[in-house]
Amino acid sequence: MIHKGKHVQHPGHGRRRGRHDFFGYGDAIRAALERRLPRRPVWALDVGTGFGRNAVFLAHHLPPGSHVWSVDPSEDSLKMGEEAVQKAGLASQVSLLPGTAERLPFADGEFRLTMGVMIFHHLVEVPPALREMARVTRPGGKLLLVDWGPTAHLLPFAIEHRPEDFFTAHAVDEMLRDVGLQPSVEQHPMWYVVEAVKE
Repeated sequence: MIHKGKHVQHPGHGRRRGRHDFFGYGDAIRAALERRLPRRPVWALDVGTGFGRNAVFLAHHLPPGSHVWSVDPSEDSLKMGEEAVQKAGLASQVSLLPGTAERLPFADGEFRLTMGVMIFHHLVEVPPALREMARVTRPGGKLLLVDWGPTAHLLPFAIEHRPEDFFTAHAVDEMLRDVGLQPSVEQHPMWYVVEAVKE
């Protein structure tokens, strides 16, 4: 995964207030994800560890007996993820590994759930990542994706973003169809969630 742009500072927008809870959209995003999670124990993959909050969310909300793997190319992100997992007391339920969305270090069909939250706007090319995410998802399994839409470039990100860094839900839908999936999209003003079951 390749970060675009440079780091920027926004007065009055600290880490806790902004990035750590999706700029105030966190409750709605988590609710949209939670109602789409499997109801039986699964192996799940979180693509893009970031601050570790998605891996922790999955470990908390998936049924007992599930296990979460989380990958990120950044050593700093993996360290932050490890800290978040340890703090939540979930070390036995979460494994963190180095890896990129475009080249996931897993065999075909290892996961029943593959999730990516707010990663597409960091990628130079999204289709290779979608192909990889589909590859490691088993038939009958699910891809669950959330990202910002183009209007979100106005949010005070820690990394500078342009409108063209963001993909519309329609664009992601088309890319998933090119991979051979049949996605469904839930559109919100600033963000969207896409769900696709692998046949």
